[in-house]
Amino acid sequence: MIKLQGLSGEEVREISRQTADAFYDYKYNDEDLGLIKYISSREAMFIYISAIVQAAYKAGVLYTTSDRREGYLMLSGEGAGGKIGLIDGFKMIAAEKKALGGFGNMKRFINACFCDGGTIETRMRKEKRKFLRIEMLIVRKEYQGQGLMRQMMEYAYKTAESHRVPVILDTDDKDKAARYEHLGMKLDRVRNCGERFHMYDLIREIPQLFP
Repeated sequence: MIKLQGLSGEEVREISRQTADAFYDYKYNDEDLGLIKYISSREAMFIYISAIVQAAYKAGVLYTTSDRREGYLMLSGEGAGGKIGLIDGFKMIAAEKKALGGFGNMKRFINACFCDGGTIETRMRKEKRKFLRIEMLIVRKEYQGQGLMRQMMEYAYKTAESHRVPVILDTDDKDKAARYEHLGMKLDRVRNCGERFHMYDLIREIPQLFP
């Protein structure tokens, strides 16, 4: 894995576009609409994702698989190596509001994402547990099926193990959750967040050194 750094503004914008397209073009299962339920156009998705990618890049927590940039990984928490700055955090909120079409829609989206007892991150923080969180993981369409998702997951696992913390994530699609389970995560719970909108919370605990 390569930490992205020293990029031009145009390169960061292109990464944002590739990432936004991966999210927008994803085919959800019949039970979930996921992010598309709230962000229904390609340009709105770009606005939303672009602020996240730029903030992650500036914080030094955005990685890619190789010089070909087949996929992207964004981490947070223990071992991630950086934090989103305050100004970039505000930019993310402003972009989210714009992409969702106003404050009312943004409030409904946030309430849905944090529904049914809150995110796994919220619950971990309440228990005062440290963790490494996978904030974003995508493989560009033309490179899928080549084991790149496993490569990125293994990088996250090794990083977490070196800091003796679990890996957590949440996702908005049952099929995505199943793939994460196949790659070593455990489904912690499924949160019912509205009609055809579920959040799947997953965790990989610290491996035991001895049986």
